[in-house]
Amino acid sequence: MRAGLKIGVILDGRQSLELDDRPPVMVAGPSLLIAANSGEHMQRRTGLAGGELRCALLQFDLDFIANEFGAQMAALQGLVEGDAGLWVRPANATLCALALQLAEPPVAGNLHRLYAAGKALELAAVALDTVMNEVPTRAARVPQRIAGRIREARDILLAQLQDPPSLAELARMTGLNPTNLTSGFRQLFGDSVFGYLQEQRLQRAHALIASGEMTVAEAAFHVGYTPAHFSSLFRKRFGLPPSALR
Repeated sequence: MRAGLKIGVILDGRQSLELDDRPPVMVAGPSLLIAANSGEHMQRRTGLAGGELRCALLQFDLDFIANEFGAQMAALQGLVEGDAGLWVRPANATLCALALQLAEPPVAGNLHRLYAAGKALELAAVALDTVMNEVPTRAARVPQRIAGRIREARDILLAQLQDPPSLAELARMTGLNPTNLTSGFRQLFGDSVFGYLQEQRLQRAHALIASGEMTVAEAAFHVGYTPAHFSSLFRKRFGLPPSALR
């Protein structure tokens, strides 16, 4: 994956994304995908069962970003460890409409390129605005000492998906108070502690079921849910029942 800014709107279908040696991320349409990196990285995309993949993908190089999206790129990269970040969010109606207009343009011939360029910039602006609403201002950045403890809290959650500590226990384990942990976690990871934990549990279960390593019930219990609750959350997150992966 070459350096730059990648923006994608997944309209239909599902795929697995891997960046270097990080855990795979499952993306199911309609979703917004943003990847920002200033160095070279290995990326692998794998289509998954659940319908044909239909999407609009944009790639902007570093020189263009510096002129058009420099402040936004800097803010995004300020949230990640290293020089690469990946964001997956639900795609709203506006993003889906813009992606469809790119995929099925109403003009052809010489005007098509002009139309596509304008729509690409419009989609990029809306996509970045979606994620930038989660980005803290520089004045609100988490102090390095606190950020280290919050990342420790994240690592604890990832290691204990089946039986995670409560918010109070997690704060105590990392030497933070619940308020600082909650606000700092959202600033660093763009989600609440509970929301992040739920997403990681569902992503892990998705991978276990899709690979055939576990049944739906086994995967549910493995990440700390009853099968019925898990199926409800899974359908809401990925748009299909977990049994469809088998």
